[in-house]
Amino acid sequence: MKALLASLLCAACLLTAGGSQAAVQEFGPDFSRFTIDVPKGWTAKATEGGVQLADQGGTCSLAVTNVKSGGASAEALCKAVVQKSGMQDAKELGKEDGNYAMSGTRDGVPIVVAVTVEGDLAVVIVMAGDIEKASGPLDSLQ
Repeated sequence: MKALLASLLCAACLLTAGGSQAAVQEFGPDFSRFTIDVPKGWTAKATEGGVQLADQGGTCSLAVTNVKSGGASAEALCKAVVQKSGMQDAKELGKEDGNYAMSGTRDGVPIVVAVTVEGDLAVVIVMAGDIEKASGPLDSLQ
């Protein structure tokens, strides 16, 4: 009986531990679904076209959104997002074929906006707060 109870407790612990680990979740619009690993202790809120992740301590957030580019370049889309976000002191971080990124602050909080355009699809990434920590889940983006 004790062995059975111990086995059940062990199984329950494993199930509970598995539930508290990071979880790969799917988001995005019908025309472009994606998966991302939501780290343990982070919240994930589905948004129109994507997801917004936030860490438990409120030190950072990450938003990933897939949209139709409408023929706009990555640079044009990135600058539009930066303007709409109210980012101050925006500066170019990088520019490559189909990719554009800017950084700045809003109310003293660091923000990075990056856009990738491929054909008619644009992926918009916005990181705020602890940028290094916010960029962690991006490694799992598929």
